[in-house]
Amino acid sequence: MFFRRKTDTLLAHAAEPAPEQAAPARKERLSWFEKRDRRRRRRKMFEEVLGWILVPAFFYLIYLGIKAVGGIPKELIDFGNELIGILFKGGS
Repeated sequence: MFFRRKTDTLLAHAAEPAPEQAAPARKERLSWFEKRDRRRRRRKMFEEVLGWILVPAFFYLIYLGIKAVGGIPKELIDFGNELIGILFKGGS
């Protein structure tokens, strides 16, 4: 069990012809425009993922803050209604 003879010997490899290997393909170099385009695509994807995570987190934190205070104060609701009324009247 510990001293098994290897079936694959160096002599067997010497008798077989080596398979032909293709020349390694050189990696094509990118121009500055293509590099910039890839960076921009990567950055936009990162911003999208960050937005999908952070925006709901902000809403949840605002909700928790309102619950901790005990609700939205009546004065703040009245102030918001006044602002909306001013905006709909045209600001004058």
